[in-house]
Amino acid sequence: MSNRLDVIIFGASGYTGQYVIEEMARKGKQFGFKWGIAGRTVDKLKQVLQQASKFTGIENLDSTIDTITANVTNKQSLVDMCARTKVLINCVGPYRHYGEPVVQACLEARTHYIDISGEPQFLETMQLQYDSQAAERETIIVGSCGFDSLVADLGVETIRQECDQKNLDIAFIESFLSMKHAKTTGGLIHYATWESAVYGVSHAKELKNIRKQLFQQKLPYSKYKLDRRPIFKTALDGKPTWAIPFPGSDKSVVQRTQYFNYTQLNKKPIRFQPYLQISSLFAVIQILFFGSIFSLLTKFKLGIQCLLKYPGLFSGGCVTHEGPTRAECEQASFKMTFVTHTEDKQKLTHEFAGPDPGYLGTSKMLIACAVMLLKENDRLPVKGGVLTPGAAFGRTILMDYLEKEGFSMTRK
Repeated sequence: MSNRLDVIIFGASGYTGQYVIEEMARKGKQFGFKWGIAGRTVDKLKQVLQQASKFTGIENLDSTIDTITANVTNKQSLVDMCARTKVLINCVGPYRHYGEPVVQACLEARTHYIDISGEPQFLETMQLQYDSQAAERETIIVGSCGFDSLVADLGVETIRQECDQKNLDIAFIESFLSMKHAKTTGGLIHYATWESAVYGVSHAKELKNIRKQLFQQKLPYSKYKLDRRPIFKTALDGKPTWAIPFPGSDKSVVQRTQYFNYTQLNKKPIRFQPYLQISSLFAVIQILFFGSIFSLLTKFKLGIQCLLKYPGLFSGGCVTHEGPTRAECEQASFKMTFVTHTEDKQKLTHEFAGPDPGYLGTSKMLIACAVMLLKENDRLPVKGGVLTPGAAFGRTILMDYLEKEGFSMTRK
């Protein structure tokens, strides 16, 4: 591996890939990493490097950074690409369609792999099918290293370690996500994210069989019961607020970490429930309305086609092919409040906050995970396997690293 590049970014010419390249350029310069980018067309790769030079102020990226031609439909090109690097960052989605060949190529080349997938079916299928092979080949495969679902997973792991030091026995953790954004002209969400969600929900029924095979050991979760609360209403910091169950991959990813902690590290598993914090009852009604239509349409082929063809209509204007502008991303931020319930009835509150979660924040988190694989590999709990971010990086300096990048995890 000594002659390999440190990192290659695959899918570099996509919307998210542009932000990932810019962050890689900054960290490559800081750490002295040798890195490259890969995609189907060299001309497009050169263009995104030119854009990265413009926004980072790092000159001549298009002439100094390696560009590699690779196509997800060409297996040999993927293997050749992976054989040139120590860590492969995969930005090509939807992952249920295009992710598995890249994972296979990384395993063949013994190259560590990370991505930003928020698709539970893909993530859990990769673990089911390739964990043993990855362990045998001492290759680390980690999905969901962006906002979906590193924040939730790393947050729970950080709280667990804090409570272990204080001999506090955790029974249950809830998270409440709130986001701030400027008035948008390009929508809040890029089409690629919407496409992944459509296919993920439409195939959700696959999860039952996957999980039956993947989680063969029943976990001894706490029998702690939360007090009943009015539907969609709760209290944070003593103030009433609206909240609905968060439909993303956070719960799935955290549960996989808990399974790993219990079966591999003999740690007590923690029950976890994520919520989306909503500003008003009217906003709750809007989300439930569009969410119900979305869920209904994903159940049949014509409905799926409509969702993919008219994303703006079925998202209330939140989703566009253009996505939010750079200026809009720079004004966005998130806050995830964790409420920890201990067995002795104590309640702890932590807050994980940071910049735009969708794109700027995700690119920082993704590159941070690549840095951990390169710099903190000896602190990972295993030499190889298909892992969650919490399982892989929970014992590294990842949280300290992110705090230097504009994120914070504070006890309230």
